Amino acid sequence: MQEIKTGGIQKLTIAKDGGQDVLLISLKEAYQSKPQYQRSMKKEFDRCKDLDHQHLLKYLGMKDVEGLGSCIELEWESSRSLLEYLDEGHGEDEKKRIVSQIASALEYLHQNGMIHGALDPSYIFVTKKADEVKVLNFRMRYADTISMPSSSLRFFAPEAKDGTVALDARADVYSLGMIVRVMELGEEYSQVIDGSCSFGRSERYASIEDFMEAFEHHHYSRKNESSSSTASKKMMGLVIAIAVLVVIAAVLLFSRSSQTAQQTDDADSTLVADDNPAQNADSANSVSGSVAPTTDSTNNTQQTASAQTPQYTGDLVFLNNLVPQMHIDIDKIYASSTDPDQIHKKVTIYYKGLRKTLGSLNEQQFAAFDKAFSDYIKSKQQ
Repeated sequence: MQEIKTGGIQKLTIAKDGGQDVLLISLKEAYQSKPQYQRSMKKEFDRCKDLDHQHLLKYLGMKDVEGLGSCIELEWESSRSLLEYLDEGHGEDEKKRIVSQIASALEYLHQNGMIHGALDPSYIFVTKKADEVKVLNFRMRYADTISMPSSSLRFFAPEAKDGTVALDARADVYSLGMIVRVMELGEEYSQVIDGSCSFGRSERYASIEDFMEAFEHHHYSRKNESSSSTASKKMMGLVIAIAVLVVIAAVLLFSRSSQTAQQTDDADSTLVADDNPAQNADSANSVSGSVAPTTDSTNNTQQTASAQTPQYTGDLVFLNNLVPQMHIDIDKIYASSTDPDQIHKKVTIYYKGLRKTLGSLNEQQFAAFDKAFSDYIKSKQQ
């Protein structure tokens, strides 16, 4: 047996089964007796066992192996990692062929309703016989005592690191763009990398197909970028409008029930003073979306903030109040503490609370919401 070094709680071992080379994925000794990790192994096997693509390592089965415990068994032939392949000094055409094969594997996953989500050159293998790509479609698990190495984290999309957003194809586009970057193909690919590795996922290529079109022509389609950006902005307005209306309704409900003399003055501040915005959002589900604040203080606050945002017309006219309200809430969170960890925790709770109200929206609407939120958070961190 030959072990491939990994950073997670799993280990990879090259072995023989009936004279045939195989790759075994097992739990490291300290985690073999822990049921939660055994279940995660079985779940990963069930998720991937039916996939069959020439550039994915094929799952063969699960079995108990002496010294390793329960293992996932995959096909294998003599290979080296992508990083080792790149160290060999291959030319541009050879590297482009590798990118194309990785993209083919990812596109197959996406067509089958799956996202890799953790693409890392350490788990992309290139066969020694024919230089064929074999991607390991397996998400390494980490425990409190084992941290994910920074060498892997750099290839993960921001949303894959914090776990606050459901992943889509753009997470894999980000990773593939980072892989192209380390390949050092030349300045002509810089726009392709930029179009893949933006912090805001709505600013990336929407699919592997879009990525490959740009990659093969060495450019980032500014026309597509413009139309996508316009559509995203419109959708963003709709999503934020719905979210903030519901939260404002929850604030009114809370304020009226308090029956205090401060009802009018506190209507706006209650939204952020509550340490659990998600709870506010839950309460809002029982309030009609047509409810709107009537207090002078709330209107004045929103009118002041709206002066700093574009004026919407037509179906988006209600955004003139709603977009500034989200900015106000986030500003208050950042003003409430100087501890970055506390701010991050409050922002995450606030984000989840808003997002929970958007359960019936489609993928594009969620993407617009994520862009609006991440863009403003990014501006606060500058």
